[in-house]
Amino acid sequence: MAEPRAYVTYFDQRYLAFALVTLRSIRQHDPQAEIFPLCFDNVAYDAIVGLGDKKITAISAEEIWAFEPGLKDRQRRVRQAFYSTHKPVLPIYVFHLRPDLAAVAHIDADVYFYSSPQPVFDEIGAAPIAVSPHRFAPEWKSSEVFGRFNAGFIYWRNDPEAHKCLREYRKDVFAWCEPAPQPDGRFMNQGYLTAWPQRYSGVHIIEHPGVNLSWWNVAAHTLRKGPVVTVDDRPLIFYHFSYVNLDALGIWHTLRKFGDNDRLTVRDIYRPYLKEIERTDRELRSRIPDLLPIERLATPAATTPVRRGPWPRTQEGWIARAKWELGLRA
Repeated sequence: MAEPRAYVTYFDQRYLAFALVTLRSIRQHDPQAEIFPLCFDNVAYDAIVGLGDKKITAISAEEIWAFEPGLKDRQRRVRQAFYSTHKPVLPIYVFHLRPDLAAVAHIDADVYFYSSPQPVFDEIGAAPIAVSPHRFAPEWKSSEVFGRFNAGFIYWRNDPEAHKCLREYRKDVFAWCEPAPQPDGRFMNQGYLTAWPQRYSGVHIIEHPGVNLSWWNVAAHTLRKGPVVTVDDRPLIFYHFSYVNLDALGIWHTLRKFGDNDRLTVRDIYRPYLKEIERTDRELRSRIPDLLPIERLATPAATTPVRRGPWPRTQEGWIARAKWELGLRA
């Protein structure tokens, strides 16, 4: 029998469509795992509770702030930095709630699972901590300032060394968590991970190429289409849709230097995923008319289109869209 494990993630209503797609993909490909999403507002919380899924336990912001009051005191001007401060506290809280769990894995709410993650958990084995290397393609070498490891997937066993890591991670993030890379390697909650293999014993660096595939490494691998896309002849487990942005004209953009994999990545990874995001967003808005617009992240100028999105293309449609985003409800 598989050890009981759980995933944690966090989001607010601006990212609700993305989060629901992520949760559905986990439930499909890791059906025995539990999921504990932290919902930063009541709209997101009610939507997750409304799923009625016994494997998904919504956690409200008030609940985790009661557990760790120092979090609420750290509300800051940059919303994403404030949210990022919760990353080490959430798994600590879930282990507190469920000491029977063998492991907890953080997963960002902008990933999508394409196949079972069991191969990566088999690879991790009994390691107390596991981290996912960026594996930057040469085209993205300049991005190494953001850290050796990506914080979109982090794994901790219910183990003394992992708990030590979480306590110290909390201390580090509470001391500093800002969106500008620092000369000493700090960046949000992610830069701290670079030192973990030296700082903690038994840290496993994930080798499976199908884990945390994304814009920063897809050009460094060989992708092939099949029932499941393969990465260096191994199944794609999950893709990380970081820096996906819907612009004011309804066009989806991302950082796009996919090399020889460009056509396959856009056609078979991005477009089906974004179509599912749009379908989910439409369904949500049919039930929650006042749902805030999809998160519009500040993305670098290097982003390029990958899909025409859900909004009207006429001039009148663009004006209506602009008014809607301003809350005027044309």
